[in-house]
Amino acid sequence: MTRAYCHNLALAFERVAARSPQARALVYGPGAADAVTFATLNARANRIAGLLRDRGVGQGQVVALLNHKRVDGFAAMLACLKVGAAYTNLDDQNPRARLAHMVASAAPVLALADETPGEAASQVFADAGVALVDLAGAGDALATQDAENRPEAALTPGDAPAYVMFTSGSTGTPKGVLISHQNVLNLIAWARQHFALTPADRLTNVNPIYFDNSVFDVYASLFNGAAMIPVDGDTVRNAQAMVAHVDACGATLWFSVPSLLVYALRMKALTPERFAGLRVIAFGGEGFPKPKLRALHALYGHRLALHNVYGPTECTCICSALELAPEHLDGDAGLAPLGPLAANFAGRVLDGDRPVAIDEPGELCLLGPQVGLGYVNAPERTAAAFTPDPLTPHYRRWMYRTGDLVRRDARGWLHFVGRKDHQIKHMGYRIELDEIEAAMNALGYVGEAAAVYHRDRPGADYGRILGFVASAEASVDEARVRDDLRRALPDYMIPNRIRVLASLPKSPNGKIDRRALLETETR
Repeated sequence: MTRAYCHNLALAFERVAARSPQARALVYGPGAADAVTFATLNARANRIAGLLRDRGVGQGQVVALLNHKRVDGFAAMLACLKVGAAYTNLDDQNPRARLAHMVASAAPVLALADETPGEAASQVFADAGVALVDLAGAGDALATQDAENRPEAALTPGDAPAYVMFTSGSTGTPKGVLISHQNVLNLIAWARQHFALTPADRLTNVNPIYFDNSVFDVYASLFNGAAMIPVDGDTVRNAQAMVAHVDACGATLWFSVPSLLVYALRMKALTPERFAGLRVIAFGGEGFPKPKLRALHALYGHRLALHNVYGPTECTCICSALELAPEHLDGDAGLAPLGPLAANFAGRVLDGDRPVAIDEPGELCLLGPQVGLGYVNAPERTAAAFTPDPLTPHYRRWMYRTGDLVRRDARGWLHFVGRKDHQIKHMGYRIELDEIEAAMNALGYVGEAAAVYHRDRPGADYGRILGFVASAEASVDEARVRDDLRRALPDYMIPNRIRVLASLPKSPNGKIDRRALLETETR
């Protein structure tokens, strides 16, 4: 079938909705009454777009969304695309100062909520002078709006911003990444080809809507005519309920951070009988310890594909995905390979501006149609991370410096080494904290682990390596972990202190919250 050219996301979604209006778009439960069709979702988005136009919202502006995965939350995202505005999904459970920083950074002209907002979030927008519209209470205003597509949707160019996605802010203040319509259109086409997506597929949305992984959930599903299964935060926090729910909804593709799968394994929510309809489990956003990955493969590897996914927020969520084979899981050290970059991407492995040799570690720098527009209202940060490609000085080609250390093997496959900001100098040795984490994760009684580096005061000459492990075994203590680590690590890499906890804190996007760990240690 020939696919007509669509230069922006609004037209792309309208084309899907016109082709299969009665197909299920959002699946909230196993029954027909729990589903929302493409026609219904598109009509609701058109009505909200009319509300936005009445308030003067248009191209080049930003709309903040307090999106709790209700129908209006997704319709509001589409409505912004239809009027040419960028949206930013914000977590209204953020601390007030953090939410206020995001609002100030994104500078929205309007905010929409898909359920009645709380007092704290409402006050943040009031203090910023931004009107906050509760869509749940705007029934009369929306009823008067036109439910049909409007020709103005075609006026938005492909290089216009589609959304602002804030990074997790594990270091410093959160950064709002600007991603364009054409960035996302490339992701949609790649996902359709790589995962062989069809309208019969149902993709999970267990990722928070304000976290980068959700970009894949929304656009790989709805914009390819497949259905999406939104799962709310309360359900995600209950591993048994989460797995049962996506099973009952007929999920065919799962995508999440590894921590969520490790949590489900630890809670014994994943059993051989589960995920009967799944054909793909994809994971990305952080490293997946090999011992835990082998446990997942032992459960499902014989009947579905496991894909190791990699990609920074600044490059539209995903730039590589490798279907793993058993040989990729050998040993406990390191992580499974990332594999080759996706088609239409180019990558440099650099030391500064100098290419490194095969199998030599360097910073991964990405080029291609998914490299984003930069950071919203942050020109200095943008200039530091988005730079001209030093290897093509005869014309300007933009490159994103990821901060990720990788090595490229003779096949051209990438292997993750660590983060530049996870590399420390300790006792005269250059150390990768990821290597320490891998050694802790390899201990059979450890459910999850993290290593952080802490200086007791700014500018101190020396710091301490702090190790944190979660274990369900009451007999596990610092001495046991330390003794076992000595079999895998040299003395200078053994953490100066090891704390054994029932579980490790998580950031809102589901990753291990290293800042919270550090705060518990330094109180």
